[in-house]
Amino acid sequence: MEYRNLLEYEIAQLEATGCTATNWNTVSVKDGFNPSCYIRVNFSGNVRLGNTRELFVRNGVPVRSGIYDATIHNCEIGDNVHISKIGEAIANYRIGDNCYIANVNAMFATGASSFGNGCEVNVMSETGARSLYIYESLTSQIAYLTVMYRHNEAFTTRIKAFAKEYSDRQRCATGLIESNVTIAGCGTIADTIVRTGACIEGATRLVDGTVGRDCKVGDNVIASHFIMASQSRVDSGSTIERVFVGQASSLANGFIAHDSLFFANCACECGEACAVFAGPHTVSMHKSTLLIGGMFSFFNAGSGTNESNHLYKLGPVHHGIMERGCKTASNAYITWPAHIGPFTLVAGSHTSHPDTTELPYSYLMERKGKSLLIPAANLKTSGTIRDILKWGKRDRRSSDIERLDLINYDALNPLITWRVYQAINTLDRCEADPEYPLARNFTIEYHALRRGRELYALAADYFMGESVVNKLLSLDFDSAVPVEQQLKPEYSGLDQWIDLAGLIVPRKKVGFIIDDIVNGTINSLEGIVERLKMLYDNYEAMKWSFVVDNLSKCYSKKLETMTLHDFIAIAKRWSESIAAISKFRNHDAMKDYSESMKVGFGVDSDGQNVEADFIAVRGLPEQDPNVDEMNRHYDIALKNATTAIKRLEKALGI
Repeated sequence: MEYRNLLEYEIAQLEATGCTATNWNTVSVKDGFNPSCYIRVNFSGNVRLGNTRELFVRNGVPVRSGIYDATIHNCEIGDNVHISKIGEAIANYRIGDNCYIANVNAMFATGASSFGNGCEVNVMSETGARSLYIYESLTSQIAYLTVMYRHNEAFTTRIKAFAKEYSDRQRCATGLIESNVTIAGCGTIADTIVRTGACIEGATRLVDGTVGRDCKVGDNVIASHFIMASQSRVDSGSTIERVFVGQASSLANGFIAHDSLFFANCACECGEACAVFAGPHTVSMHKSTLLIGGMFSFFNAGSGTNESNHLYKLGPVHHGIMERGCKTASNAYITWPAHIGPFTLVAGSHTSHPDTTELPYSYLMERKGKSLLIPAANLKTSGTIRDILKWGKRDRRSSDIERLDLINYDALNPLITWRVYQAINTLDRCEADPEYPLARNFTIEYHALRRGRELYALAADYFMGESVVNKLLSLDFDSAVPVEQQLKPEYSGLDQWIDLAGLIVPRKKVGFIIDDIVNGTINSLEGIVERLKMLYDNYEAMKWSFVVDNLSKCYSKKLETMTLHDFIAIAKRWSESIAAISKFRNHDAMKDYSESMKVGFGVDSDGQNVEADFIAVRGLPEQDPNVDEMNRHYDIALKNATTAIKRLEKALGI
């Protein structure tokens, strides 16, 4: 709809309600403009005003659109917008339809700004050696490649240039508030874009940033040089500077962070983060917890967790990695550098820089001031499967918004299984050479070697059996295409895999993408995302290739020599693996119902009603939702194995 100049009677009516303008000729309006909806407004510069016909409801109370008690300078304001009680001014902003802006001290754009895009964040290494430019559509995968592949200078130069170009395209002298936005009770908002559906209430100061679609920003938040991706939340006194907050992530309750990245579904409260790469589902909920100079994903920090990067001579240069699924116990302490393998529980103090990448699913404990590793111990725990089952359910990203981070929730995947095979070889080497663990800066007790091998073998057997059974269930035995042809993998040679901050992919395929970025075949961030999505979509096919390549290692036969009888044997063997792991984890879960866990129950009953009080509060183990979910998970697995066996037997005429 086109704008027109104000009519004389409209100017007269505006002046009658206390409105003024430096020049009424620079104020234009749409047809349907209602001057009675503007009271005590000072206009200056070029101002465009939309329609003000409708009421809308805020917190159950009807609110009239219009502008009341405000100074408006160089702004374009959409239809049905309510603006009131602006302390200083709203200057150099475009405001979309159906917005509510009230009790704000000041909102202005100071000149050409990229609104947080292009801000350089010194992640992991505080000295800037792994820095990257944040931008609104940054993904955990692109961030990982930018930060961790610095050894490839040509690639690093190209990918940082892409981010810089993206940021330069966002540069504008005018701020933007999109439609259906609420901004209320705030201090200063400067050089900040606010996307559709966002709600900012009680924030103290937002400077040089982007608040994404459907974001929530709450009381006393201070943020500068930031990006908040869609559906994220920064609330209750949190302070962030040079920070990217990923989709559906939450920083709250006084959390303080600088030079850090938090990707999808992170939840951090009370503590601090400095130079942290927090991959998807990183959780830190305790006031005394400090995450610093590290890379994490699917991580849960116990209270008092602290990683120190201050054992240095030449500045804060040390950093470390805790891979997917790690946890720390209360007061865990690690002196960087260190590299902790997947799904490892860390307890106690570790100052010798352990490298446990070859031994996933372990316990890393402190024993007499040294790091003691118990290999594969975490494979038996109910907490491990509980975490695995909950992560997918805790993906809070809406399906109607493009999901930036590509997250694979498959726990026993080719990467972990490759590590498990590696772990078996490592334990063999440790038995032959007791000095080998010392070179990795930890110790292993001799009796733990055999048990670790058994558990790793069980894990490998479980992954292989599950993958084979799932493939068998996908076959069409009535098809004209022979079963042998249906089983043939699409790929080959995908033996080594990596975790790109949530995306499990073959190392070789990532290498191809990097080569194509360097040689110019891929020439944009969008091109990188497209290629990564192809890997995400083809995960199952690539995983099957890994399984086929490892059949001989696990079952002493290659695919070409296998018969349907062999596959029946694999399905039965998988059933045994399911039963074994289920038994371990159920036994571990029942520890929460042991006699020692009933201390403190039946307080005033002279010990007579301990059991009744415990059941009233905790319930019976068979009613525990976590136990029920775990058992249901394994029941489904057993049913799949049984179904596969029946189909194979039918095909054989048995």
